[in-house]
Amino acid sequence: MEAPPPSLLEHYKSKEPLTCGHVGALTEEETDKLRQLWQLVIDEFDRTDSEPLAVLFRLGDSDAAYEDGGLTSLSFEPLVPLSSKDRAQSESAIQSMPQSESERQFESAMQSELATQSESATQSESAMQSELVTQSESTTPNGSTTLSNRIARAGSGLLGWMSSGRSTPASTASDEDTAAQTQQRRRESVQDHVQRTQQHTKPLVPAPFVPLFGQPEHTRTFRAAFWQAATQTRNADSWVLRFLRARKWDVRAAFAMLRKTLEWRAGQAIDEIVFHGESQLHMHTMESGLAFGCTRDRLNNPVFVIRVRANIARERSIAAIKRFLCWQIETSQLLAAGADGRVTLVFDMSGFTRENIDLQLMRTLITLLTNYYPETLGIMLIYVNSLLFAGLWALIAPFIDPDVKAKIILARNASGLAQFIDRKCLPVELGGSKAFKYEYVVPKINENACMGDAKARVVAERTFGDAVDAYECATRMWLKGSSDDVSMNAGHDRDSAREAVCVAADALDPYVRARTLYHRLGFI
Repeated sequence: MEAPPPSLLEHYKSKEPLTCGHVGALTEEETDKLRQLWQLVIDEFDRTDSEPLAVLFRLGDSDAAYEDGGLTSLSFEPLVPLSSKDRAQSESAIQSMPQSESERQFESAMQSELATQSESATQSESAMQSELVTQSESTTPNGSTTLSNRIARAGSGLLGWMSSGRSTPASTASDEDTAAQTQQRRRESVQDHVQRTQQHTKPLVPAPFVPLFGQPEHTRTFRAAFWQAATQTRNADSWVLRFLRARKWDVRAAFAMLRKTLEWRAGQAIDEIVFHGESQLHMHTMESGLAFGCTRDRLNNPVFVIRVRANIARERSIAAIKRFLCWQIETSQLLAAGADGRVTLVFDMSGFTRENIDLQLMRTLITLLTNYYPETLGIMLIYVNSLLFAGLWALIAPFIDPDVKAKIILARNASGLAQFIDRKCLPVELGGSKAFKYEYVVPKINENACMGDAKARVVAERTFGDAVDAYECATRMWLKGSSDDVSMNAGHDRDSAREAVCVAADALDPYVRARTLYHRLGFI
Protein backbone atom coordinates (compact mmCIF):
# COMPACT_ATOMS: atom_id res chain seq x y z
CA MET A 1 0.00 0.00 0.00
CA GLU A 2 1.32 3.43 -0.96
CA ALA A 3 2.21 5.63 2.01
CA PRO A 4 0.01 8.72 2.46
CA PRO A 5 1.62 12.06 1.57
CA PRO A 6 3.22 13.90 4.50
CA SER A 7 1.08 16.42 6.31
CA LEU A 8 1.77 20.14 6.14
CA LEU A 9 3.29 20.12 9.63
CA GLU A 10 5.52 17.15 8.69
CA HIS A 11 6.82 19.16 5.74
CA TYR A 12 7.76 21.99 8.08
CA LYS A 13 9.39 19.64 10.58
CA SER A 14 11.53 18.02 7.89
CA LYS A 15 12.02 21.28 5.97
CA GLU A 16 11.11 19.43 2.78
CA PRO A 17 9.27 21.75 0.37
CA LEU A 18 5.89 20.87 -1.06
CA THR A 19 6.62 19.57 -4.57
CA CYS A 20 3.50 17.60 -5.52
CA GLY A 21 2.01 19.08 -8.68
CA HIS A 22 4.91 21.49 -9.16
CA VAL A 23 7.58 21.85 -11.85
CA GLY A 24 10.12 19.05 -11.55
CA ALA A 25 7.75 16.70 -9.73
CA LEU A 26 4.89 16.19 -12.19
CA THR A 27 3.41 12.81 -12.89
CA GLU A 28 2.85 11.72 -16.49
CA GLU A 29 -0.84 12.55 -16.16
CA GLU A 30 -0.12 15.99 -14.68
CA THR A 31 2.37 16.72 -17.49
CA ASP A 32 -0.32 15.84 -20.01
CA LYS A 33 -2.73 18.23 -18.27
CA LEU A 34 -0.08 20.97 -18.43
CA ARG A 35 0.33 20.39 -22.17
CA GLN A 36 -3.43 20.58 -22.68
CA LEU A 37 -3.65 23.88 -20.82
CA TRP A 38 -0.71 25.33 -22.74
CA GLN A 39 -2.44 24.32 -25.98
CA LEU A 40 -5.50 26.34 -24.97
CA VAL A 41 -3.26 29.32 -24.11
CA ILE A 42 -1.40 29.14 -27.44
CA ASP A 43 -4.69 28.82 -29.32
CA GLU A 44 -5.90 31.98 -27.58
CA PHE A 45 -2.67 33.75 -28.57
CA ASP A 46 -3.38 32.84 -32.21
CA ARG A 47 -6.99 33.99 -32.30
CA THR A 48 -7.58 37.01 -34.52
CA ASP A 49 -11.22 37.56 -33.59
CA SER A 50 -10.90 37.85 -29.79
CA GLU A 51 -11.88 41.07 -28.08
CA PRO A 52 -9.07 42.92 -26.27
CA LEU A 53 -9.20 43.05 -22.48
CA ALA A 54 -10.53 46.41 -21.31
CA VAL A 55 -8.76 48.59 -18.73
CA LEU A 56 -11.63 49.74 -16.54
CA PHE A 57 -9.99 51.46 -13.57
CA ARG A 58 -6.78 53.32 -14.31
CA LEU A 59 -4.56 54.54 -11.50
CA GLY A 60 -5.21 58.16 -12.43
CA ASP A 61 -8.90 57.92 -11.58
CA SER A 62 -9.89 59.98 -8.55
CA ASP A 63 -10.24 58.27 -5.18
CA ALA A 64 -13.13 60.65 -4.54
CA ALA A 65 -15.04 58.94 -7.33
CA TYR A 66 -14.49 55.60 -5.64
CA GLU A 67 -15.74 56.80 -2.29
CA ASP A 68 -18.95 58.40 -3.49
CA GLY A 69 -19.92 55.29 -5.44
CA GLY A 70 -19.10 56.64 -8.89
CA LEU A 71 -16.63 53.82 -9.49
CA THR A 72 -15.86 50.57 -7.74
CA SER A 73 -12.07 50.62 -7.63
CA LEU A 74 -10.44 47.21 -7.68
CA SER A 75 -13.85 45.63 -7.65
CA PHE A 76 -14.08 41.89 -7.96
CA GLU A 77 -17.48 40.65 -9.07
CA PRO A 78 -18.62 42.06 -11.39
CA LEU A 79 -16.08 44.43 -12.96
CA VAL A 80 -18.50 47.29 -13.65
CA PRO A 81 -19.00 50.79 -12.26
CA LEU A 82 -21.70 51.11 -9.64
CA SER A 83 -23.55 54.42 -9.53
CA SER A 84 -24.78 55.97 -6.30
CA LYS A 85 -28.39 55.48 -7.45
CA ASP A 86 -27.87 51.80 -8.28
CA ARG A 87 -26.10 51.24 -4.98
CA ALA A 88 -28.94 52.87 -3.03
CA GLN A 89 -31.50 50.69 -4.83
CA SER A 90 -29.41 47.59 -4.18
CA GLU A 91 -29.08 48.37 -0.48
CA SER A 92 -32.82 49.06 -0.26
CA ALA A 93 -33.56 45.69 -1.83
CA ILE A 94 -31.20 43.92 0.55
CA GLN A 95 -32.72 45.75 3.50
CA SER A 96 -36.19 44.52 2.48
CA MET A 97 -35.12 40.89 2.23
CA PRO A 98 -36.80 38.61 4.76
CA GLN A 99 -34.64 38.22 7.81
CA SER A 100 -34.47 34.97 9.73
CA GLU A 101 -35.19 34.91 13.46
CA SER A 102 -31.55 34.01 14.15
CA GLU A 103 -30.37 37.04 12.13
CA ARG A 104 -32.73 39.35 14.01
CA GLN A 105 -31.40 37.99 17.28
CA PHE A 106 -27.86 38.40 16.02
CA GLU A 107 -28.17 42.06 14.97
CA SER A 108 -30.20 42.92 18.05
CA ALA A 109 -27.60 41.40 20.34
CA MET A 110 -24.72 43.10 18.49
CA GLN A 111 -26.39 46.53 18.64
CA SER A 112 -27.04 45.98 22.34
CA GLU A 113 -23.37 45.16 22.78
CA LEU A 114 -22.30 48.39 21.10
CA ALA A 115 -24.72 50.44 23.17
CA THR A 116 -23.15 49.20 26.40
CA GLN A 117 -19.87 51.10 26.10
CA SER A 118 -19.39 51.38 29.86
CA GLU A 119 -18.92 47.63 30.36
CA SER A 120 -15.45 46.20 30.70
CA ALA A 121 -13.60 45.00 27.58
CA THR A 122 -13.69 41.40 28.75
CA GLN A 123 -17.46 41.41 29.23
CA SER A 124 -17.99 43.05 25.83
CA GLU A 125 -15.80 40.57 23.99
CA SER A 126 -17.40 37.61 25.73
CA ALA A 127 -20.90 38.79 24.79
CA MET A 128 -19.88 39.33 21.16
CA GLN A 129 -18.31 35.89 20.95
CA SER A 130 -21.42 34.24 22.37
CA GLU A 131 -23.78 35.95 19.94
CA LEU A 132 -21.55 35.34 16.90
CA VAL A 133 -21.08 31.65 17.65
CA THR A 134 -24.84 31.25 18.19
CA GLN A 135 -25.48 32.92 14.83
CA SER A 136 -22.91 30.74 13.04
CA GLU A 137 -24.53 27.57 14.38
CA SER A 138 -28.17 28.53 13.81
CA THR A 139 -28.26 30.19 10.40
CA THR A 140 -30.03 28.14 7.74
CA PRO A 141 -28.52 27.61 4.25
CA ASN A 142 -30.84 30.27 2.84
CA GLY A 143 -30.04 32.51 5.77
CA SER A 144 -26.32 32.09 5.09
CA THR A 145 -26.72 33.76 1.72
CA THR A 146 -28.68 36.57 3.32
CA LEU A 147 -26.02 36.99 5.98
CA SER A 148 -23.29 37.13 3.34
CA ASN A 149 -25.16 39.89 1.54
CA ARG A 150 -25.57 41.77 4.81
CA ILE A 151 -21.85 41.51 5.53
CA ALA A 152 -21.05 42.88 2.08
CA ARG A 153 -23.46 45.82 2.49
CA ALA A 154 -21.57 48.97 3.42
CA GLY A 155 -23.10 51.46 5.80
CA SER A 156 -26.31 49.55 6.58
CA GLY A 157 -26.87 48.84 10.25
CA LEU A 158 -24.32 47.23 12.52
CA LEU A 159 -22.70 44.95 9.96
CA GLY A 160 -22.16 47.93 7.66
CA TRP A 161 -20.38 49.63 10.56
CA MET A 162 -18.14 46.58 10.99
CA SER A 163 -17.38 46.30 7.28
CA SER A 164 -16.49 49.97 6.87
CA GLY A 165 -14.46 50.02 10.06
CA ARG A 166 -16.20 53.05 11.53
CA SER A 167 -15.14 53.74 15.06
CA THR A 168 -17.33 54.24 18.08
CA PRO A 169 -17.44 57.66 19.77
CA ALA A 170 -14.80 56.44 22.23
CA SER A 171 -12.38 55.85 19.33
CA THR A 172 -12.45 59.20 17.53
CA ALA A 173 -9.27 61.01 16.46
CA SER A 174 -7.36 62.74 19.23
CA ASP A 175 -8.35 66.30 20.08
CA GLU A 176 -5.06 67.76 18.89
CA ASP A 177 -5.58 66.39 15.36
CA THR A 178 -7.07 69.13 13.25
CA ALA A 179 -9.51 68.37 10.47
CA ALA A 180 -6.83 69.27 7.92
CA GLN A 181 -4.31 66.86 9.48
CA THR A 182 -6.86 64.07 9.54
CA GLN A 183 -7.73 64.65 5.91
CA GLN A 184 -4.05 64.77 4.99
CA ARG A 185 -3.36 61.48 6.75
CA ARG A 186 -6.30 59.89 4.93
CA ARG A 187 -5.37 61.18 1.47
CA GLU A 188 -1.61 61.69 1.30
CA SER A 189 0.32 59.44 -1.06
CA VAL A 190 4.00 58.62 -0.69
CA GLN A 191 4.71 60.99 -3.60
CA ASP A 192 2.78 63.78 -1.84
CA HIS A 193 4.62 63.12 1.43
CA VAL A 194 8.07 63.26 -0.17
CA GLN A 195 7.21 66.48 -1.98
CA ARG A 196 5.81 68.04 1.21
CA THR A 197 8.55 67.00 3.65
CA GLN A 198 11.57 67.16 1.36
CA GLN A 199 10.30 70.09 -0.68
CA HIS A 200 10.94 68.29 -3.97
CA THR A 201 8.73 68.76 -6.99
CA LYS A 202 10.48 66.01 -8.93
CA PRO A 203 8.30 62.88 -9.36
CA LEU A 204 9.54 59.63 -7.85
CA VAL A 205 8.74 57.88 -11.13
CA PRO A 206 10.18 60.17 -13.83
CA ALA A 207 8.20 58.81 -16.80
CA PRO A 208 4.55 58.28 -17.74
CA PHE A 209 3.23 54.74 -17.74
CA VAL A 210 3.56 52.90 -21.06
CA PRO A 211 2.15 49.34 -21.31
CA LEU A 212 4.32 46.48 -22.57
CA PHE A 213 4.39 45.46 -26.25
CA GLY A 214 3.09 48.83 -27.42
CA GLN A 215 -0.39 48.21 -26.00
CA PRO A 216 -2.84 51.15 -25.92
CA GLU A 217 -3.73 52.73 -22.58
CA HIS A 218 -7.25 51.35 -22.38
CA THR A 219 -6.91 47.76 -23.65
CA ARG A 220 -4.56 44.78 -23.39
CA THR A 221 -4.36 41.71 -25.60
CA PHE A 222 -4.65 38.31 -23.92
CA ARG A 223 -1.02 37.58 -24.88
CA ALA A 224 0.36 40.84 -23.47
CA ALA A 225 -1.57 40.40 -20.21
CA PHE A 226 -0.40 36.77 -19.95
CA TRP A 227 3.30 37.54 -20.24
CA GLN A 228 3.13 40.55 -17.93
CA ALA A 229 1.70 38.23 -15.26
CA ALA A 230 3.57 34.99 -16.00
CA THR A 231 7.05 36.50 -15.77
CA GLN A 232 6.40 37.58 -12.18
CA THR A 233 7.20 34.00 -11.07
CA ARG A 234 10.24 33.59 -13.40
CA ASN A 235 8.73 30.36 -14.77
CA ALA A 236 5.65 30.44 -16.97
CA ASP A 237 5.01 26.73 -16.32
CA SER A 238 4.88 27.41 -12.57
CA TRP A 239 2.34 30.17 -13.09
CA VAL A 240 0.14 28.07 -15.38
CA LEU A 241 0.29 25.11 -12.97
CA ARG A 242 -1.21 27.26 -10.21
CA PHE A 243 -4.50 27.33 -12.07
CA LEU A 244 -4.47 23.58 -12.64
CA ARG A 245 -3.88 22.87 -8.96
CA ALA A 246 -6.51 25.43 -7.94
CA ARG A 247 -9.07 23.74 -10.20
CA LYS A 248 -8.14 20.16 -9.27
CA TRP A 249 -6.49 19.49 -12.67
CA ASP A 250 -9.66 20.27 -14.62
CA VAL A 251 -8.08 21.80 -17.74
CA ARG A 252 -11.15 23.72 -18.97
CA ALA A 253 -11.88 25.11 -15.52
CA ALA A 254 -8.22 26.09 -15.10
CA PHE A 255 -8.22 27.95 -18.42
CA ALA A 256 -11.45 29.75 -17.51
CA MET A 257 -9.88 30.84 -14.23
CA LEU A 258 -6.68 31.94 -15.98
CA ARG A 259 -8.64 33.99 -18.49
CA LYS A 260 -10.77 35.59 -15.78
CA THR A 261 -7.59 36.49 -13.88
CA LEU A 262 -6.13 38.19 -16.94
CA GLU A 263 -9.38 40.09 -17.51
CA TRP A 264 -9.24 41.25 -13.90
CA ARG A 265 -5.55 42.24 -14.10
CA ALA A 266 -6.15 44.23 -17.26
CA GLY A 267 -9.35 45.77 -15.92
CA GLN A 268 -7.65 46.91 -12.72
CA ALA A 269 -4.44 48.05 -14.51
CA ILE A 270 -2.23 45.94 -12.25
CA ASP A 271 0.72 46.62 -14.56
CA GLU A 272 0.26 50.35 -13.92
CA ILE A 273 0.13 49.83 -10.14
CA VAL A 274 3.44 47.92 -10.37
CA PHE A 275 4.95 50.63 -12.59
CA HIS A 276 4.23 53.51 -10.20
CA GLY A 277 4.86 51.39 -7.11
CA GLU A 278 4.90 53.10 -3.74
CA SER A 279 4.73 56.61 -5.17
CA GLN A 280 0.95 56.28 -5.54
CA LEU A 281 0.33 54.23 -2.38
CA HIS A 282 -1.13 55.63 0.82
CA MET A 283 1.65 57.09 2.97
CA HIS A 284 0.01 56.43 6.34
CA THR A 285 -0.65 52.78 5.45
CA MET A 286 2.99 52.30 4.43
CA GLU A 287 4.24 54.13 7.52
CA SER A 288 1.98 52.25 9.95
CA GLY A 289 3.40 48.85 9.07
CA LEU A 290 0.02 47.30 8.34
CA ALA A 291 1.70 44.63 6.20
CA PHE A 292 5.34 43.91 5.45
CA GLY A 293 7.73 41.11 4.53
CA CYS A 294 10.50 40.52 7.03
CA THR A 295 11.71 36.89 7.20
CA ARG A 296 11.30 33.34 5.85
CA ASP A 297 9.59 30.24 7.20
CA ARG A 298 11.00 26.73 7.60
CA LEU A 299 10.30 25.95 3.92
CA ASN A 300 12.07 29.15 2.81
CA ASN A 301 8.81 30.86 1.85
CA PRO A 302 8.86 34.63 2.47
CA VAL A 303 6.81 35.66 5.51
CA PHE A 304 4.55 38.71 5.45
CA VAL A 305 3.24 40.02 8.77
CA ILE A 306 -0.14 41.77 8.87
CA ARG A 307 -0.47 43.84 12.03
CA VAL A 308 -4.22 44.11 12.43
CA ARG A 309 -3.91 46.73 15.17
CA ALA A 310 -2.52 49.12 12.54
CA ASN A 311 -5.70 48.87 10.47
CA ILE A 312 -8.05 51.78 11.20
CA ALA A 313 -10.38 52.11 8.23
CA ARG A 314 -11.27 55.78 8.81
CA GLU A 315 -7.62 56.72 8.22
CA ARG A 316 -7.58 55.63 4.55
CA SER A 317 -9.93 55.04 1.63
CA ILE A 318 -11.15 51.69 0.36
CA ALA A 319 -9.33 52.25 -2.93
CA ALA A 320 -6.08 52.85 -1.02
CA ILE A 321 -6.18 49.58 0.91
CA LYS A 322 -7.07 47.50 -2.15
CA ARG A 323 -4.28 49.10 -4.16
CA PHE A 324 -1.87 48.50 -1.26
CA LEU A 325 -2.79 44.80 -1.02
CA CYS A 326 -2.37 44.25 -4.77
CA TRP A 327 1.03 45.94 -4.70
CA GLN A 328 2.16 43.84 -1.73
CA ILE A 329 1.10 40.58 -3.40
CA GLU A 330 2.76 41.55 -6.68
CA THR A 331 5.95 42.53 -4.84
CA SER A 332 5.88 39.32 -2.79
CA GLN A 333 6.58 37.39 -5.99
CA LEU A 334 10.02 38.99 -6.17
CA LEU A 335 10.79 37.61 -2.71
CA ALA A 336 9.16 34.25 -3.50
CA ALA A 337 11.06 33.52 -6.71
CA GLY A 338 12.81 30.54 -5.07
CA ALA A 339 9.63 29.33 -3.37
CA ASP A 340 7.53 28.80 -6.52
CA GLY A 341 5.61 31.98 -5.73
CA ARG A 342 4.24 30.86 -2.35
CA VAL A 343 4.19 33.18 0.65
CA THR A 344 3.29 32.72 4.32
CA LEU A 345 1.02 35.26 6.00
CA VAL A 346 1.08 35.93 9.75
CA PHE A 347 -1.93 37.84 11.03
CA ASP A 348 -0.71 39.45 14.25
CA MET A 349 -3.86 40.01 16.30
CA SER A 350 -2.07 41.39 19.38
CA GLY A 351 -3.60 44.69 20.49
CA PHE A 352 -6.67 43.96 18.35
CA THR A 353 -9.71 46.04 19.35
CA ARG A 354 -13.16 46.75 17.93
CA GLU A 355 -11.72 49.74 16.09
CA ASN A 356 -9.72 47.28 13.97
CA ILE A 357 -12.75 45.22 12.91
CA ASP A 358 -12.76 45.47 9.12
CA LEU A 359 -14.58 42.67 7.32
CA GLN A 360 -14.04 44.43 4.01
CA LEU A 361 -10.28 44.15 4.41
CA MET A 362 -10.53 40.43 5.21
CA ARG A 363 -12.91 39.79 2.31
CA THR A 364 -10.67 41.71 -0.08
CA LEU A 365 -7.55 39.76 0.87
CA ILE A 366 -9.30 36.39 0.75
CA THR A 367 -10.90 37.25 -2.60
CA LEU A 368 -7.53 38.23 -4.07
CA LEU A 369 -5.80 35.06 -2.90
CA THR A 370 -8.68 32.79 -3.89
CA ASN A 371 -9.71 34.20 -7.28
CA TYR A 372 -6.78 36.13 -8.76
CA TYR A 373 -3.59 34.87 -7.12
CA PRO A 374 -4.30 31.13 -6.85
CA GLU A 375 -1.78 28.94 -5.03
CA THR A 376 0.12 32.04 -3.86
CA LEU A 377 -0.79 31.43 -0.23
CA GLY A 378 1.41 28.84 1.43
CA ILE A 379 -0.14 29.03 4.90
CA MET A 380 -1.88 31.72 6.92
CA LEU A 381 -0.90 31.80 10.60
CA ILE A 382 -3.29 33.74 12.82
CA TYR A 383 -1.43 34.77 15.97
CA VAL A 384 -4.27 35.40 18.37
CA ASN A 385 -5.48 35.07 21.94
CA SER A 386 -8.62 37.18 21.76
CA LEU A 387 -12.25 36.40 22.46
CA LEU A 388 -13.22 39.24 20.16
CA PHE A 389 -11.44 37.60 17.23
CA ALA A 390 -12.87 34.19 18.13
CA GLY A 391 -16.33 35.66 17.61
CA LEU A 392 -15.32 37.45 14.42
CA TRP A 393 -13.82 34.23 13.05
CA ALA A 394 -17.15 32.45 13.57
CA LEU A 395 -18.70 35.08 11.30
CA ILE A 396 -16.02 34.99 8.58
CA ALA A 397 -15.18 31.28 8.41
CA PRO A 398 -18.33 30.07 6.56
CA PHE A 399 -17.51 32.29 3.58
CA ILE A 400 -13.88 31.19 3.08
CA ASP A 401 -13.03 28.79 0.27
CA PRO A 402 -12.41 25.32 1.82
CA ASP A 403 -8.99 25.03 0.15
CA VAL A 404 -7.94 28.38 1.63
CA LYS A 405 -9.43 27.50 5.01
CA ALA A 406 -7.32 24.32 5.08
CA LYS A 407 -4.21 26.54 5.01
CA ILE A 408 -5.31 28.69 7.97
CA ILE A 409 -3.72 27.81 11.32
CA LEU A 410 -4.49 29.46 14.67
CA ALA A 411 -1.42 29.99 16.87
CA ARG A 412 -1.99 31.24 20.42
CA ASN A 413 1.69 31.83 21.29
CA ALA A 414 5.22 31.98 19.91
CA SER A 415 5.59 28.21 20.29
CA GLY A 416 2.70 27.75 17.89
CA LEU A 417 4.37 30.04 15.34
CA ALA A 418 7.75 28.34 15.87
CA GLN A 419 6.42 25.10 14.35
CA PHE A 420 6.41 26.92 11.02
CA ILE A 421 8.94 29.76 11.50
CA ASP A 422 12.22 29.12 13.33
CA ARG A 423 12.45 31.24 16.48
CA LYS A 424 15.71 32.81 15.31
CA CYS A 425 13.86 33.96 12.17
CA LEU A 426 10.77 35.10 14.09
CA PRO A 427 10.76 38.84 14.88
CA VAL A 428 11.03 39.81 18.55
CA GLU A 429 7.54 41.36 18.51
CA LEU A 430 6.15 37.90 17.71
CA GLY A 431 8.13 36.15 20.46
CA GLY A 432 11.23 35.24 18.45
CA SER A 433 14.82 36.46 18.53
CA LYS A 434 15.15 38.17 15.12
CA ALA A 435 16.00 41.82 15.72
CA PHE A 436 13.72 43.33 13.10
CA LYS A 437 11.65 46.43 13.69
CA TYR A 438 9.54 47.72 10.86
CA GLU A 439 10.35 51.24 9.77
CA TYR A 440 9.21 52.61 6.46
CA VAL A 441 12.07 54.01 4.36
CA VAL A 442 10.66 56.45 1.83
CA PRO A 443 11.85 56.22 -1.80
CA LYS A 444 14.92 58.19 -2.79
CA ILE A 445 14.38 60.91 -5.33
CA ASN A 446 16.57 59.37 -8.06
CA GLU A 447 16.18 55.65 -7.36
CA ASN A 448 13.94 55.20 -10.43
CA ALA A 449 16.01 57.41 -12.74
CA CYS A 450 16.44 54.65 -15.34
CA MET A 451 12.65 54.58 -15.86
CA GLY A 452 13.07 57.90 -17.68
CA ASP A 453 15.54 56.41 -20.18
CA ALA A 454 13.18 55.66 -23.07
CA LYS A 455 15.88 54.38 -25.42
CA ALA A 456 17.22 51.87 -22.91
CA ARG A 457 13.70 50.63 -22.21
CA VAL A 458 13.05 50.08 -25.92
CA VAL A 459 16.18 47.91 -26.15
CA ALA A 460 15.30 45.93 -23.01
CA GLU A 461 11.70 45.43 -24.13
CA ARG A 462 12.77 44.28 -27.60
CA THR A 463 15.11 41.71 -26.05
CA PHE A 464 12.32 40.52 -23.77
CA GLY A 465 9.91 40.25 -26.71
CA ASP A 466 12.41 38.19 -28.70
CA ALA A 467 12.91 35.85 -25.72
CA VAL A 468 9.14 35.41 -25.34
CA ASP A 469 8.82 34.64 -29.08
CA ALA A 470 11.53 31.98 -28.77
CA TYR A 471 9.85 30.43 -25.73
CA GLU A 472 6.50 30.30 -27.49
CA CYS A 473 8.15 28.66 -30.51
CA ALA A 474 9.79 26.03 -28.25
CA THR A 475 6.46 25.45 -26.52
CA ARG A 476 4.71 24.87 -29.86
CA MET A 477 7.34 22.27 -30.75
CA TRP A 478 6.89 20.63 -27.35
CA LEU A 479 3.12 20.46 -27.89
CA LYS A 480 3.49 18.94 -31.37
CA GLY A 481 6.15 16.41 -30.37
CA SER A 482 4.95 12.82 -30.42
CA SER A 483 8.05 10.67 -30.09
CA ASP A 484 10.12 10.61 -26.91
CA ASP A 485 13.18 11.97 -28.76
CA VAL A 486 11.29 14.93 -30.21
CA SER A 487 9.62 15.66 -26.87
CA MET A 488 12.96 15.46 -25.03
CA ASN A 489 14.68 17.83 -27.47
CA ALA A 490 11.75 20.25 -27.39
CA GLY A 491 11.80 20.14 -23.60
CA HIS A 492 15.51 20.99 -23.59
CA ASP A 493 14.87 23.90 -25.97
CA ARG A 494 12.09 25.11 -23.67
CA ASP A 495 14.43 25.03 -20.68
CA SER A 496 16.97 27.18 -22.52
CA ALA A 497 14.27 29.53 -23.81
CA ARG A 498 12.77 29.81 -20.31
CA GLU A 499 16.10 30.89 -18.87
CA ALA A 500 16.45 33.50 -21.62
CA VAL A 501 13.01 34.88 -20.72
CA CYS A 502 14.07 35.15 -17.06
CA VAL A 503 17.28 37.00 -17.93
CA ALA A 504 15.43 39.38 -20.27
CA ALA A 505 12.65 39.97 -17.71
CA ASP A 506 15.22 40.85 -15.03
CA ALA A 507 16.86 43.33 -17.40
CA LEU A 508 13.50 44.90 -18.26
CA ASP A 509 12.21 45.05 -14.68
CA PRO A 510 13.86 48.38 -13.64
CA TYR A 511 12.10 50.11 -16.55
CA VAL A 512 8.60 48.81 -15.80
CA ARG A 513 8.59 48.47 -12.01
CA ALA A 514 9.43 51.22 -9.52
CA ARG A 515 11.98 50.11 -6.91
CA THR A 516 10.39 48.91 -3.69
CA LEU A 517 10.90 49.08 0.05
CA TYR A 518 12.42 45.61 -0.15
CA HIS A 519 15.05 46.83 -2.60
CA ARG A 520 15.94 49.63 -0.17
CA LEU A 521 16.13 47.20 2.77
CA GLY A 522 18.40 44.86 0.81
CA PHE A 523 15.89 41.97 0.73
CA ILE A 524 15.98 41.94 -3.09
